Amino acid sequence: MAGDLILITGVSGYVGFKTLILALEAGFTVRAVIRKAEQASKLQAYARVAPHMDNLQWVVIADLSDTHSFDAHLVDVTGIFHIASPVAIESGDYDRDIIDPASNMTLSILNAAHRSTSIKRVVITSSAITLISFAWMFGLAPASPDLTLFTADDINSSIAGPYGSSIEAYFASKTLSRIATRKFMEEEKPEFELVNLLPTVVFGPDELATNTAGLVTSGNYLALGPFLDVNVPQMMGATVHVDDVARAHIDALKPSVQGNKDYILSSDAPDGFDWEGAQNHVRKSFPEAVEKGTLRLGASLSARAWRLDTRETEKGFGWKFVSFEETLKELVGQYLKLL
Repeated sequence: MAGDLILITGVSGYVGFKTLILALEAGFTVRAVIRKAEQASKLQAYARVAPHMDNLQWVVIADLSDTHSFDAHLVDVTGIFHIASPVAIESGDYDRDIIDPASNMTLSILNAAHRSTSIKRVVITSSAITLISFAWMFGLAPASPDLTLFTADDINSSIAGPYGSSIEAYFASKTLSRIATRKFMEEEKPEFELVNLLPTVVFGPDELATNTAGLVTSGNYLALGPFLDVNVPQMMGATVHVDDVARAHIDALKPSVQGNKDYILSSDAPDGFDWEGAQNHVRKSFPEAVEKGTLRLGASLSARAWRLDTRETEKGFGWKFVSFEETLKELVGQYLKLL
């Protein structure tokens, strides 16, 4: 708990940086893993990090798939947040560049933790897309007549290649990594407990964004695009505030949260968000920007209904998720400030 030493991978990314901030503000001492030493000076210059430098240690590990590179850095560490993941880049070899690195990094962390005598819990950032098939995900198969309610016990096992795009390979890498964690825990039976967090589309204010181009990426691109006359692909009809994802990592270390379980992270469950209601919410919050045409409200966002059961998450963590409407309001507010 507060005062404990934890290790976090992926701190230079969207979710990882917000998790680093919340961990420091919660009183943890953090060993933050970066791949290049020069990243430290940039990240520690941010206003919410600077006051906590006494509790922040930088660890340079260039190859996260080298399990023994972690050994010296796990001394006295009680918890690990593994957030780093290969990005969905186009490549001539998806297995080499996306699939294998994701599983190798995850197993590297788990094996290192298994050798440690101090680790009590490992928290892994997985994804809710591991619950569903490619056909369902990309709209190639219709939703079941009863609009299936997906739970954290679901997992898609039909993810064999070849993959048609980098995003398919990325989704598959998340699923294969989650399957690998289950196999590891069953076969190795380590002393530590494991928590897999399964967020839906993550969006919201970005602590690292210094301009609009840096803000309108990934999940934020999907949510903001329709307001900016940008055509966006069909969105999965479930989202989660980045702050809630970071908060879930911190709370996942609490003994009151059951270990060796998977938890879905998603707002507005079980039915997802209402785009029309969200547009009206933005119209009321930013009337001047709408009137000037800075924000355009005529576009529609195509979202595939995705029913998710978050009752176990809300019961275990003891809080409700920020709604899509409120998250969008915060994101739009940051966008307008950066103009």
